[in-house]
Amino acid sequence: MSSAPYLNTHNISTSYGSTKLFENLSFTIHPGERWGIVGPNGAGKSTLFRLIEGTQNTDSGSISIRNGLRIAILTQKYQFDAEKTVEEILRESLPSEYDTDLQIKLLEDEIHDHSHLAEKNPNIALDEKWNEKLSILQDKLIHISGAGTENIIQSAIKAGKLSEISQNKFVNLSGGQQKRVQIITALLKNPQLILLDEPTNHLDVQTVDWLEELLLEVVEQGASLFGFKNKNETSEPIAFAIISHDRALLDTLVNKILEIEAGEAKQYEGNYEAYSQAKLEANLVEEKTRSKMANLMRRELAWLRTGAKARTTKQKSRIDRALALDKNLSAKEQKASLIKNAEISFNAQMTDEQRNNEDTIMPVLRNLGEQELIHLAKVTIKHPAAQDKESHYIFENLNLIVKPKMRIALLGPNGCGKSTLMKMIANSEQPFKGEIKYHDLVQISHFDQQRQKLDYNATVRTSIAPEGEYVHFGGKYIHIMSYLDRFLFYKFDANRKVSELSGGEQARLLIAKLMLEQGNLLILDEPTNDLDIPTLQVLERNLSDFQGGVLFTSHDRYFVQRVATGLLTYIGEKQTNNARVGQWLMLPDLDQALNEMEKFKENEIPKKEQIKNSNEIENESNKATKKVKLSFKEQKELENLETKISKLEEIIPNLTAKLDELYASGKNLSNTNELTKEIAEKQKELDLSYEKWEELSSKNS
Repeated sequence: MSSAPYLNTHNISTSYGSTKLFENLSFTIHPGERWGIVGPNGAGKSTLFRLIEGTQNTDSGSISIRNGLRIAILTQKYQFDAEKTVEEILRESLPSEYDTDLQIKLLEDEIHDHSHLAEKNPNIALDEKWNEKLSILQDKLIHISGAGTENIIQSAIKAGKLSEISQNKFVNLSGGQQKRVQIITALLKNPQLILLDEPTNHLDVQTVDWLEELLLEVVEQGASLFGFKNKNETSEPIAFAIISHDRALLDTLVNKILEIEAGEAKQYEGNYEAYSQAKLEANLVEEKTRSKMANLMRRELAWLRTGAKARTTKQKSRIDRALALDKNLSAKEQKASLIKNAEISFNAQMTDEQRNNEDTIMPVLRNLGEQELIHLAKVTIKHPAAQDKESHYIFENLNLIVKPKMRIALLGPNGCGKSTLMKMIANSEQPFKGEIKYHDLVQISHFDQQRQKLDYNATVRTSIAPEGEYVHFGGKYIHIMSYLDRFLFYKFDANRKVSELSGGEQARLLIAKLMLEQGNLLILDEPTNDLDIPTLQVLERNLSDFQGGVLFTSHDRYFVQRVATGLLTYIGEKQTNNARVGQWLMLPDLDQALNEMEKFKENEIPKKEQIKNSNEIENESNKATKKVKLSFKEQKELENLETKISKLEEIIPNLTAKLDELYASGKNLSNTNELTKEIAEKQKELDLSYEKWEELSSKNS
């Protein structure tokens, strides 16, 4: 790597109002480095990009950018003429130095003007300087190299999968299509450093997969991706920094992580998996440090309380040390509390070992066991974009059953009809043909993508409790502030208007409202939009534990893979009997779903994998959760391991607590070695159990 960095931030600090976002943040981007920037919503990630871009000033510190560096910044807002076509936008985005057609035209015009001088004054042709300039211009024209402008534009259209919409106006594109145009126009600037702020927001799963592949090609091919040829430059690899909550994207692409959390910034080497491992180890060390400090604190306080006789001048330094420890311990506990809240997001009790086992973030009012919650029988739904007499259908003769503990993800591009189906079910509407049967006791909670259940003029408090100070949740009454605290809304948030909240805060508020409904069928339309990683982790864990049924969409591949027990996957449209009909498969795995979508698009689906009929989809929907690649013996071993791990995770903290008590009391110190040895053995047993569980789980995925 070059010794000269592309970008360097040195001890930068910035605030939002009276809130300090981060302080003394320093990091450097060298050629070829791929940074992932993570942290909870509101931590200051997008602010960091604005500071680098120069649209916002730092409170202190400095930002240095290499002279002449080409930077492309993808913000969450678009700055295109909405009435222009995709191709026009791409052509206007191409810098003049890479527009070979323009360069040739400019040189030809200059040669023409230069030659025209000789027509006016024939004697000038004998002038040495005139001839030298003409020769230079002709040499430049001969040596213009690189791909032609048309080739560059067509390569960009192909790379962005924009062929079908290249003549469409930007204003008429879907959100995902607009994002693809924005990404390609940024790459047309042939940047050396790319800053991407939430590039996966509002993209469908297939487009996120495309983005990941495109960025890998950018890393591998650099300037040659569209046929650019850099002149008079040393060849240096492209670098980028990406703000994203898409863990799969971060795991694949980045080789460094910058974490901004609770006002602090930390750097980690490696991808998202390496970061997760390092953070886990750091948290364990921090926990041990806090535990040791607490024990030391107890002993110091016990000594201080022995009476005035001990408080001699000789021991003044020890008293000061105890007070310093008290301050230090309080600071660490306060910091740990902030991190804990950020990590567990909207349910502060989920990781509390002392909580009631019946207390869950998603209590079910009526658990219907194995009964059918909904049954779609030979359902045909007209496409919302279909004209009055046009035969255009999202589904035709679809059979689908959703039971408790089934979590079906609807997978497909934006506009294929996922939201239409979910709204129809949520609103108890009947389809164009067929029937949707509902259990008499089914209770539906609907999270709509537009968040229409939120009153933007209401406050956070009145959105949850329009009247009174308590809400009924999980069979008991809870004060409104305690309930809001579970969702990371604090006292100063309670009277904020919904319209003032960020997208992630609005999503958390809507989830808080849904949880009070205690439905046994959740219909979630893109619930992961705008959510940070800690919130996603809690949401996916609680959905996995949910005892009701779930029908959902999400562009977050990691979330889909972790939560879904089956994927109803749109693979394209087919012309049948003068009708355009969406084709869907029920599949158990995300990778398989993405492959099928790509195969259908390329018309390469083998006969044995041709579209399954509706009854096969119905059968697969029931079997998706039962697909197992393990032998009977291995399956039993996996189940036993889960029980064993659960017990060990309870035993180890209890043993550790006993050890702390022994240290604090100063009694029975001879037992500490034995207890320490037992804890080490249990921890080793737990680690081995985790390894075996991961081995079996990977076979079962």
